[in-house]
Amino acid sequence: DAGAHTVVEKTNPATDAPLASSPPKIEITFKHAMQMTSVVVVDAAKAERKLAFTPATSAALITLNSPALQAGRNEIRWKGLSKDGHVISGKLVYEVRQSSANP
Repeated sequence: DAGAHTVVEKTNPATDAPLASSPPKIEITFKHAMQMTSVVVVDAAKAERKLAFTPATSAALITLNSPALQAGRNEIRWKGLSKDGHVISGKLVYEVRQSSANP
């Protein structure tokens, strides 16, 4: 049943908006509640790092706290379980214009 699979409705900040610096948090709103299982960010140097997210329970709004995005292209890859138990995944892309405080 395709209706049981959820999709990203919106993100804050928007994935197509250029960012001057890393946002303090990223919010992902899904069409239906889902259970997030993992989130990683891959930076321009292809370094992969796990991101913390809340809540740990099934929800339509998932928050990534302190994503610490680096300058350049950042790809946030997420995986989770939809209400019907199917594995779902996707990615968000953020372009950070300014170099961060870390060299």
